[in-house]
Amino acid sequence: MRQILTGYRGNGVEATEHPRTKGLSTTARFARAALAACLFSLAAVPIALPAPATAATMAAPSQKLVNDADLFMHYSLVGNVKLATAFGQAFLALTPDPVDALHAFEAAANGRNVSEILVDNQQIAALRGVSSKINTLLQKGHIAVARNPKRIIAAIAAMDQSPRAFVVSRQRLRAAGEFAVPFFIRTLNTPSQHALHPYVLQMMSDIGKPGLNALVEELSTPSVAERVQIIHVLGQIQYPQALAYLKEIAESKSAPADERAAAISAIDRIDPTGLYSHMDAAQQFLWLAEGYFNGAPSLAANHPNEMTNPIWYYDRTISDVTEVAVPTPVWRDVQAMRACKAALRLKPNLSSAISLWITANLRREVNLPAGQTDPSVPTGAPDAQYYALAAGPRYLNPALTLALKTHNSRLILKVLHALTRTGGVSGMVSDDDSPLLQALSYPDLQVRFQAAHALAAANPLKPFAGFQRVVPVLAEALAQSGKPVCVLIDPSAQARNAIAAGLRMHYRVIAAATTAEAFEMARKSPIINVVVVQGATNLENYTVLADTDARLAYTPLVLLAHAAAASQYRVEFANEPTVSILPIGAGASEIQSAYAHVVGELGGALPQSLKLADALSAAHQLQLIAMNRASIYSVLPAMRALHSALHDSSSKVVVASAGVLGHTQNAMAQRTLARAALESTGASAPVRTVLFRSLALSARNLGNDLTNGQVHGLIRVAMNDPDPTVKLAAAEVLGALNIPSNQASSLILHQPK
Repeated sequence: MRQILTGYRGNGVEATEHPRTKGLSTTARFARAALAACLFSLAAVPIALPAPATAATMAAPSQKLVNDADLFMHYSLVGNVKLATAFGQAFLALTPDPVDALHAFEAAANGRNVSEILVDNQQIAALRGVSSKINTLLQKGHIAVARNPKRIIAAIAAMDQSPRAFVVSRQRLRAAGEFAVPFFIRTLNTPSQHALHPYVLQMMSDIGKPGLNALVEELSTPSVAERVQIIHVLGQIQYPQALAYLKEIAESKSAPADERAAAISAIDRIDPTGLYSHMDAAQQFLWLAEGYFNGAPSLAANHPNEMTNPIWYYDRTISDVTEVAVPTPVWRDVQAMRACKAALRLKPNLSSAISLWITANLRREVNLPAGQTDPSVPTGAPDAQYYALAAGPRYLNPALTLALKTHNSRLILKVLHALTRTGGVSGMVSDDDSPLLQALSYPDLQVRFQAAHALAAANPLKPFAGFQRVVPVLAEALAQSGKPVCVLIDPSAQARNAIAAGLRMHYRVIAAATTAEAFEMARKSPIINVVVVQGATNLENYTVLADTDARLAYTPLVLLAHAAAASQYRVEFANEPTVSILPIGAGASEIQSAYAHVVGELGGALPQSLKLADALSAAHQLQLIAMNRASIYSVLPAMRALHSALHDSSSKVVVASAGVLGHTQNAMAQRTLARAALESTGASAPVRTVLFRSLALSARNLGNDLTNGQVHGLIRVAMNDPDPTVKLAAAEVLGALNIPSNQASSLILHQPK
């Protein structure tokens, strides 16, 4: 212990400039101070005003906590990283209550700036982790202290005692923010505290935007006098968020004249140019809902870094507003839903409000963190899908448009699921700009596939704009269950071979020196998952090719470039989420990481189980198309994918694809099936049997389109295969082909004596 305390001067650390800040310019000092405020304290939460350390509020922190905080700050300042880390970890090991932690640091500060120390520590790798944890703990302490009801009540009570008391109270009440509003309302409703009313009204104006959500809910009070007071406060805050509520009062025929006059005056003060005031109250609420849904910064939650944020309701039983804490990730959706509901209360047939409410409700479920609940939803209320299904295509099509703009694949899929279950083609596709057609071209394959699945399952009787895109997307979904395909274009044979060798463990690599060579080799590949290009000429040729090859519409592209070219590409492809730029010499692992990043941006990598499910579902839809001779769709654009799927590692995909080809009246389909059946000696007997029986089905539907070599191969299988079920299936094919030859005679003569 003696060694640890060497050089320590106790709490009386000299007020000299620390070496880490010496020489900083005035601008830099202000920058440090701003950073300190961001990292350590919440907006308007003053460090210098802790809750009174009395028995009525809390017990004093333990001396051990104070000592550890003291030593942590001391050794941080003198630059002893090892000891600072040790005492910081010792402080955290005591698992202090956040308020105790805050008061321990305040008791130990003795003129030192806690926030600046923590900011400085962020620049030192060894201290960053422990300092971040302490910072988080102290933030929680500040929140708990600022929102302590006894502290808020005491601050309100002290406002009229003296100018000094008012200043202190104002600081504490501004720190409490919206959580002080219920206590303000309680004070206004208490006649014996009449002397405090002017201070309370002034304080509500001073708090401003943070208190707005609670204040507009208080407009539901039955007291006209109180409503007028709050209207005046809203006018003083001058924030457009209040306009919808004020407009509703101004338009109300039942509101008293003085209340309507106050609302009109407040509206004029908030919106003097009439930018928003031309809308009626219902439209104002819809505008507000859209702002919440679209994440308008001015409508953000007051506490974005906290796990929950309050939703305010007026409670008639207590004549006051009360909060319900909802998980922060769903807060804006809950607020959007409430604004939509207010709009519909005024205009029940406002269709855009219905669609927005449905979309926000679906996204609320999508964004709700795992294991958490939304207490704003009444117990026993139906889930979001219930309302979506009940709404039908009229409201779901606009909901899908909204969902597509969010780029939230999980939300889009939820809307698509409801639209698939409720709408025929006429309900899903009304014109060339229908959102379902937009979904067919969405970057996320899951979204594209679900849109294609919906349009295929609807079985339209006549073509519609964009119907040709349905089968290629189904083919893409079918092909994704196999090994991902990487096309590698690099004029350097050495670099190309090195990259290809590293990628082959996870990809099927098609490598060539030029774009033309690479895509000639990739001609039969049904899907291309990633393209790696080196060289300006190759890139130019690839860009031209990508405009005509449907496989490349959303294929991630990795560019390998020298520094100068890389800078140019970053500007050129700045708005292209599918493009990554790596330096010449990047290896397979870097390319894989770039690809994974792009896939994450486009919706995330799918688990193999989901890829398999999608592939089987796509095969099912393709088989229905092949069986329906009157279908507007054709299986032919999926032939490459079906051919590849016959060699898939999943026997289920092989069997499903064989079923599609068996029903396809096409010579290429029949020969593809025959080739797969004859080359299937390494497959299991059940799979081989299915391949031959599918070929027999094709023969019954189409007749014989096989080559002579394939016919002779069938005869050999029917004669010599060791498995009796396979022999029987091969014989069935021969019979269905009805070939005018001596195959029956050959089989008879082949019988043993």
